Amino acid sequence: MGKKNIISGALVCSLLLLANLLSSGAAAESVDISADEAYQMLQEKPEEIILLDVRTEMEYKSEHIPGAINIPLAILESRVDELDKSKIIIVYCQAGGRSLRAKELLLQHGFEQVHAIVGGLNAWKQKYPTTMETPIPTQTPIGAIQAPPFTLTSIDGSRFSFGDYRGKVVVLTLVSTWCNLCNDEMKELTKLRQAYPELTIVTVAVDPTDTDETLRSFKERYHADWLFARDTDNVFSKYTTYPAVIPTIVIITPQGEISFRKPGFVPLEELKSAVESASPGGGAPTPTETPEAKPVIPGFEAMTAVLVVSVLVVCRWIVRRKRY
Repeated sequence: MGKKNIISGALVCSLLLLANLLSSGAAAESVDISADEAYQMLQEKPEEIILLDVRTEMEYKSEHIPGAINIPLAILESRVDELDKSKIIIVYCQAGGRSLRAKELLLQHGFEQVHAIVGGLNAWKQKYPTTMETPIPTQTPIGAIQAPPFTLTSIDGSRFSFGDYRGKVVVLTLVSTWCNLCNDEMKELTKLRQAYPELTIVTVAVDPTDTDETLRSFKERYHADWLFARDTDNVFSKYTTYPAVIPTIVIITPQGEISFRKPGFVPLEELKSAVESASPGGGAPTPTETPEAKPVIPGFEAMTAVLVVSVLVVCRWIVRRKRY
């Protein structure tokens, strides 16, 4: 009888423990939501929601969803106690990559209702307003703006400064390894490098969460042979204007002036044109010349062989007919 009671008690405890685990697991809600769903939730119960922007401070200042607070992903874990666990957390970034990492981190810290906006701010602003800071106007033509100095350490450990490339055209690319457009831009830069082997290209990872290891893998993925470094000297804030966007391409003349600056994806032909015009005095690198291929008719050689064989067969047939 005693054994039966012990077994029954153990079984009941096990079932209670299992029920507790299932209920706690079901309590944590982490469904990703669309921009439309996020907007509707914010309209219906704004007092129950914390809208969390996990992008960098620079990105947040340039443009964000109204009412959002900013805690960059790189420091979110150290500031997680600032958030109220009893509230619904809607988290977003620029395109959706960082918000997923932030959501997982918050769930690990006991937050029970966490939602990430699919597509991030890019998806939100297709239909809904954002808060933007007014840009400071400049009367100086962009070609006359002196490129701000910087000093960085490459992922290979070498220290370099902007002044090291005085007298050369420099293509400065500001990226993040998780950014889809940045990955697309890398393909264009690889082609640009093939066209201009002597061109100086510097790629700077501006997201604090990018490490030397992730940046090294990013470089190897595209077989890039130019300088890569993390942004340890505020290059992003020095070289981007309103709004701050990644990727951003900046081309600097041999005289140290910014001649081209464009946020977003820049196709190869536009890159080539900007490089060529960076130094009208002849300081631009010389593109490699590929020998002009002669036009070839598809299957021409095979067609010729068939024609020759056909002629020989006909000639042989004529000769044999004459004999008979």
